[in-house]
Amino acid sequence: MTDINLFTLVFTGIWCLVGVIFTCVGIGLRRAFLRKEERLRARATGTVTEVVRRVSHSSDGASASWYPIVEFEADGRAISLEYDEGGGRKRFYEGQSVEVLYDPDDPGCFRLEGFSVTRLLGRIFLAVGLGCIAIGIVAGLGIRLFSRGFQIQ
Repeated sequence: MTDINLFTLVFTGIWCLVGVIFTCVGIGLRRAFLRKEERLRARATGTVTEVVRRVSHSSDGASASWYPIVEFEADGRAISLEYDEGGGRKRFYEGQSVEVLYDPDDPGCFRLEGFSVTRLLGRIFLAVGLGCIAIGIVAGLGIRLFSRGFQIQ
């Protein structure tokens, strides 16, 4: 095997491997989102009663996220829970009306309509994965085509 063939194989293989890993993570996140979505059959209008700032500390420093506490009615009971998907910027405000999708068997399992970090991350991972695979294939083919007649010393 020539040096250029080995280089092309390794280069393409690395890009495609990274792409497959990212694509699998994206598909996994998408499936997790859809499984949760299937359980959320009930709908209610809720109100953001408070927005809580949580600070997490890591070796990179501290970062803050904002989590809304949402109150809604499920089966005649008032439910007040903190939404588990926060954001780096304050997206919600006190008194804001939000649509809540929840599991009628477990109202503690809910999400706010139109906002899902899991869905967004799934799409990002899927796009990056497919992009890496495309880069690996296109670059590998390009290297093969343009290297004919040239030898890497």
